[in-house]
Amino acid sequence: MPKFSGRYFLRECVRLGLDKREGPRRPVNILSETLDTLYQRHRSLATRIDWGYHRLLPWERGRNFMDHPWAPDQGTLSPELTLAVETAMLTEVNLPWFTHGLTTVFDQGPSALKQFVHTWTREEDQHARILDVYLLLSRNGDPDARDAVRKSVLESGWHRETDDPFALMVYTSLQELATRVFYLNLARAVDRHDSALAHILRALAKDETLHYTFYRDATKAYIEEDPGRLATVCRVIPKFVMPGFGMPDFRRRIKVIGSHAGYGIAAYYDQVLRIVLEFWGVLEHETSSATREARIALDKHLARLRHIIAYTTVPAL
Repeated sequence: MPKFSGRYFLRECVRLGLDKREGPRRPVNILSETLDTLYQRHRSLATRIDWGYHRLLPWERGRNFMDHPWAPDQGTLSPELTLAVETAMLTEVNLPWFTHGLTTVFDQGPSALKQFVHTWTREEDQHARILDVYLLLSRNGDPDARDAVRKSVLESGWHRETDDPFALMVYTSLQELATRVFYLNLARAVDRHDSALAHILRALAKDETLHYTFYRDATKAYIEEDPGRLATVCRVIPKFVMPGFGMPDFRRRIKVIGSHAGYGIAAYYDQVLRIVLEFWGVLEHETSSATREARIALDKHLARLRHIIAYTTVPAL
């Protein structure tokens, strides 16, 4: 994502209610109330889909690795599908870094936004654990090799590319929806091989659905308060990449996921980008002098994606 000038950042802090020097402003109060409503709605919906990872795992498959060493023919999945599940786990395992980044950027934000990050962390906490333990129980993938990569990913951490609160909200909306789509598509790909894993992935997707919905609606509220923020939306989208991009062999992993797990660039364009662009009304808004350059860049990015979809099978970015 792009870097922003200090003047731009200060202006956004004032707009988002993050500048303590400003007194109460009616638009900020309205946005704070909207965020509180969205947060309370999230908590209510989350109680209906709450799950415990101990109830979903196939514990009966577990064996001692010391007495029964791992071998490549013991798993239920192909190497390609195993790689897709491992990639999901290696992304989710960076939760401590994601929480730190969101907490830092939203530190002076509305109370509901900060509370949501805490609730989101609690709900996301099970994701990496259930995928990691599933892979161990099912003996899909080399546990020693995976453990080495997991430790490397955790040590490297996640480095956000912006300190702009609104830009991070846009990014997180895209990321949550993309993760939801990936899990649902992967669940369909693995269903006939391992129904227990498919059930796990669909449980994860339910969490991602609610997380996406919160950020999506919060972003829309800020756009409605100031349509000029669409310029930020237009700048974030062309630079979007999933937060796991720093893990080893990331490009090879996304190629495998695109060809074997049902989440390639066409899925990203149709099931992620088009959805948020329509919901936020990005393409319907008239461009102003302030947003024209960013909108032109977005239009070029979308045209490039359509060209790739039409003539190649390159996987999602």
